[in-house]
Amino acid sequence: MPHCRLLLAAVALLGAVAAAVAQQPLASPSDLAGLYSLRASLGLRAREWPARADPCTAWVGVMCRAGRVVGVSVAGFRRTRLASRAPAFAVDGLRNLTALELFNASGFPLPGEVPAWFSRGLPPPLAVLDLRYAAVNGTLPPDLGSSGNLTRLLLSGNSLSGQVPETLLSVKGLRVLDLSTNNFTGELPSVSVGAGDVAASLFNISGNSLYGVATDAIGALKTRFRLVDVSSNYLDGNWNGSDATVDVSVNCFSGVSGQRRRVDCEDFYRREGVRLVDIPVPAPLPQPSPEKSRGISKNVLIGVLAAAAALMVMFLVALLFCLMRRRQRGGGRGAETNEEGARGMRRRDSSVNPVASSPVAVSPRADATPKDAIAVFGELTYEQLVHATGGFGDDNLLKHGHSGDIYHGVLENGAHVIVKKIGTKSINTVSSELDFYSRYSHERIVPLLGHLANNDEEFLSYKYMPKADLTNALHKKPVDTEDGLHSLDWITRLKIATGVAEAMCFLHDECSPPFVHRDIQASSVLLDDKFEVRLGSMSNICAQQSAGSQNVFSRILRSSKSLDKNTSGPPATCSYDVYCFGKVILELVTGNFGVSGSNDAGSEEWLAGTTNRISISDKDSITNIIDPLLVVDEDHLEEVWAVAIVAKTCLNSKPSRRPSARYVLKALENPLRVVRAGSQSNSARLRSSSSRSSWQSAFLQGNRYQSYEVMSPSGRMLDRRGSVRSHISGGEASSSFKRSLREIAPDPQVLDEDVAV
Repeated sequence: MPHCRLLLAAVALLGAVAAAVAQQPLASPSDLAGLYSLRASLGLRAREWPARADPCTAWVGVMCRAGRVVGVSVAGFRRTRLASRAPAFAVDGLRNLTALELFNASGFPLPGEVPAWFSRGLPPPLAVLDLRYAAVNGTLPPDLGSSGNLTRLLLSGNSLSGQVPETLLSVKGLRVLDLSTNNFTGELPSVSVGAGDVAASLFNISGNSLYGVATDAIGALKTRFRLVDVSSNYLDGNWNGSDATVDVSVNCFSGVSGQRRRVDCEDFYRREGVRLVDIPVPAPLPQPSPEKSRGISKNVLIGVLAAAAALMVMFLVALLFCLMRRRQRGGGRGAETNEEGARGMRRRDSSVNPVASSPVAVSPRADATPKDAIAVFGELTYEQLVHATGGFGDDNLLKHGHSGDIYHGVLENGAHVIVKKIGTKSINTVSSELDFYSRYSHERIVPLLGHLANNDEEFLSYKYMPKADLTNALHKKPVDTEDGLHSLDWITRLKIATGVAEAMCFLHDECSPPFVHRDIQASSVLLDDKFEVRLGSMSNICAQQSAGSQNVFSRILRSSKSLDKNTSGPPATCSYDVYCFGKVILELVTGNFGVSGSNDAGSEEWLAGTTNRISISDKDSITNIIDPLLVVDEDHLEEVWAVAIVAKTCLNSKPSRRPSARYVLKALENPLRVVRAGSQSNSARLRSSSSRSSWQSAFLQGNRYQSYEVMSPSGRMLDRRGSVRSHISGGEASSSFKRSLREIAPDPQVLDEDVAV
C-alpha cells in the first residue's frame, strides 16, 4: 500500500508539472515578434488577440508548449474593417515561429498566391497546413513542403490553377493531400513507385480540370495512397472499374459507368488543343425488317393509347370519389377541429412552460405608442442599454446579424447581456420572435430578457453565453481545461449535437403548431460555461407550413414537384431544420468552418463529396473526412462514424426521406446502435416496423437507399449502380422501404412537402 500511494503521488506530481509547462507564458522573443507580425498583416481584432495580454494564455487559437508557439488557428476569425478593405495572403510572420507544428486558416480569407518562400521557408516542425476555402489563387510553388515535415496539406475549395507539382507527392511524411475543388489543369501528377510513405491515407484531386491518359498515373498513386479520388475531371484512358479504393467517376474513361458524355469530353479536349483517345465503336445491332418494325410500332402504339385512356378514366373516378367524400365529411369538420385544438392545448400545457413563469419579460409594441416614447421592459431603459454597450460602439460589436447588429453589454450590477439592435428594415422580423417567446420557453432556447422600442429602432436583450457560439468554440484552445486539447474533444462535440437535437424536438414536437427555426447553423448554437446548448438566432422562426389549406389539385402537383426555389426566405418546414442540422453535425465531425452557414456552389460541392465518402458498411471511410485536430481512440472512432451516418441521412436530397427530429435525438443519444444494428440484424429484422427498431431502420434504410444517389457538382442526381427501382422495388423490400419512410416522417403534411434545398 505505501508503494501504491507513493506511485500515485508521483504520477500526480508529473501531471501537475506537465500542465504547468504547457500553460507557462511565452518565452521566445522570436515567436512573439512572429505573432505580432501576423496580427498586423492579417488584421486580426483585439477581441481574439488582445495587444497587452500574453499570447499563450489569452490569445484565441494560439497553442503553446514549454513557452514556444506550436499551433496557430485563425479559422473562423474576421478581419478588422480597415484590414478587410484590402485582404491579402500575408503570413510572413510564420517564418519566426520556428517551433510551429500546425497552422489552420480554413475559412479565413487569404486572397492571393501562395508565396514562393513556402517552398523551403516553412518552419521545419510544421505538420498540418490547413488552407481550405481560404480564397487562395494562383499556382503552387514547385517545391512546396520540401523543407518541412508535412503530414496533412489541405487546400480544397480555393481557386488554385496550373499544374500540380510532382515534387509535392514526394514529401515522405505526407499522409493526407487534399487539392479538391480548385482549377488545376494539365495531366495527373505521377509519382515514382516506392517514393514517400506507403502508409499514406488520402490523395484527393476531385473537382478540377485535369486531362490526358491517366491509367498508369493512377496505378502509381495507388502504391502511395490507400484512397485515391480523381473524380469530376476530364481524365482519359481505360479503366476496369473494379477497384473500390479509387474513385474515377465523372471523367472520360472507357470501360466504367458514371462518366461524362463523350461529346462533352471531345469539346473540352478540343478547347485544350489535345487529342482524346479513340475508343473502339461497337458493331451496330441488326435492324429489324421495315415491315415488321411498322407492325410492332403500330401494335405498341395502340396498346399505349388504350392503357393511357384506362388510367385517365380511373384517375377521374378516384378524384370524383374523393371530392364526394370531402363534401360528406364537411358537416362534422367543426367538431373535429375543436377536438384537435383541445388536444393541442393539453399537449402544450403539459410539455412547455409559458413565458409568464420564466424570467423573460416580453411586451409587444403598441401601435398607439408615439414614436418618441421609450418603453421599458424587464427594468431596462434605453439609457441603460447605451451605457452597457458603450454607446453601441465597435468595441462591443460581436457581429452583424441578418436581422440586426449584436452587441455585448455589461449592466451596472455587473451582469452580462447580449443586445440585438434592430433597424427599420428588419422590424417586421421581431413580431414572430416575440410571439414565440410570449408563449414558450425551454432550457435549450436562449432566454429573452427584455424588449424595448425606441423611435424607429427596437432592442432585444438575451442572456449572455460565456462560451459564445459553436463557430468560436470549435477550434478554440480551452484554457480552463487540464488536458490541453487544441479543439473540442469528441465527448463535448457529441454533447453539443445532442443539445441542438433536443431544441429541435421541442420546436417540432412539443409546440403546437410546430415551429421551424429556419436558421440552424454553427453561429446559432450558443454555449454556456459548461458547453450546454442554448439555441439562438430566433428571428426567422415561424409556424410550420400546413398542407390542410391546399386543394386537391395543388396536392397532386406537390406530390410530383418541388416548391419554387425562388420563394422568399428559407422553407418553413421541419425537414429543412433537419437538413440544416445535418450540416452542423458534419461541421462537428470534419472541423470545416462555415459549411453550416453557407449555401454557395463551393460549399455544396464539398458537402456532396463529403457525404459520398461516408459509408454505412465501412468504418474506415470516416478517417478520410474527420477533423485533423480531433484525436479519438478506436472506441470513439466508431461513434464518430455513426454520427456521420446520422448527418448523411439528415442531408438526404428528398425532404420526405429525412428523419424526424425525435429520431435524430434517439440516434445521437446512443449512436453505436445505429451501426451495430446494421451489422447484427438480418434483412427480416430491418423490415420490421416495431417501435424498438423503427428509428434505427430509418437511418439504415435511408443510407442504403441514398447510396444509390450521388449528388453531382451541378446539383443533379447521379445513379452509380444503375436504376434504383431495379434494386429496391418489388415484393417485401418495396413495402419495407415505404414503411420506413412513414416511420421517419409519419405526419402526412411532412410527406407532402417536397421542398428543394
